Amino acid sequence: MRLRALMAVLLIACSGRSSPPVAGARVGLALTAALAAADSAREPWRCAAADGPGLPDETLTVGTRTWQLGVHGLTLGSADGSVTIGVIADAGGSAPATLAALGRLGGQLAPADLVIALGGMGRTRAELEAVYGALANGARWPLIALPGDLEPAGALAEAVAAVHAHGAAVIDGRRVPRIELPGATIAIVPGAGEVSRLAAGVEGCVYRADDVAAAVAELAARPGLRILASAEAPRDPARDAPTGELALAAGDGAHIDIALHGPTNAAASAARNGNRDGAAVSVTPGSSDAMPRLPGARRSPTAGVLTVRGNAWSWQPIADVK
Repeated sequence: MRLRALMAVLLIACSGRSSPPVAGARVGLALTAALAAADSAREPWRCAAADGPGLPDETLTVGTRTWQLGVHGLTLGSADGSVTIGVIADAGGSAPATLAALGRLGGQLAPADLVIALGGMGRTRAELEAVYGALANGARWPLIALPGDLEPAGALAEAVAAVHAHGAAVIDGRRVPRIELPGATIAIVPGAGEVSRLAAGVEGCVYRADDVAAAVAELAARPGLRILASAEAPRDPARDAPTGELALAAGDGAHIDIALHGPTNAAASAARNGNRDGAAVSVTPGSSDAMPRLPGARRSPTAGVLTVRGNAWSWQPIADVK
């Protein structure tokens, strides 16, 4: 950083013999404080911004499906019958038991057309490379990897590139603002609404309320089902204690049919179904961590499957089976 380098030069100069000792010490302390303030003023990545970097124009064939990549995200041009979306979150790192569970859950997601990892999967490049590799190894679907509270943006990008280099179709979710499917559109909101909620700190991803509003406004005009996929959970006004992010909550006229989000506890949402009615039904895959960190009774790692058929949808949780 140019500012930091300049301050460092000034600090050295002010500590020289030509300055009175007391004055030099005071200026040195002031510049040290300024350096600390400059470091703390760094901001996290605004990964949900509409003007963020998109994907290069490219055609991607995975399994029996062909996807078109571009600045607006991913588009699946055609599909016979239903489209199946696998959803997973919160591996929490690369513990051997978790990697084994991810491999088994990935096997259960084999019929999916795509899989979305909603974040909370790991803190470092090594952890993320391991969890994405365990999940997507041999898969016949693309994996969209969103940053949540744990993932540093740079580590996620490096891990995605490394796993992709080994033949897996893994895509950096920061570069996918939208997924267009026959019968549905998914808007992506990675990261957290406040830097204070990021374990990754300033290396992580945040979104603003106006980023969410823009995504919701785009969804409102789309045909078929409208799905908002986020690492964080939306605010649930029906609960006694306010939990979740208010900016993600569907207000009047939001026109969201499904709010697909990371877990607030270890449990996956129960099976249910719905249609294009703007109800903003909240569903989560729960935690895929075999070493649970979230509140609640210990349970098997979970994921979920969202199936879209026309204007109707169904949700089914799945659990790790050893």
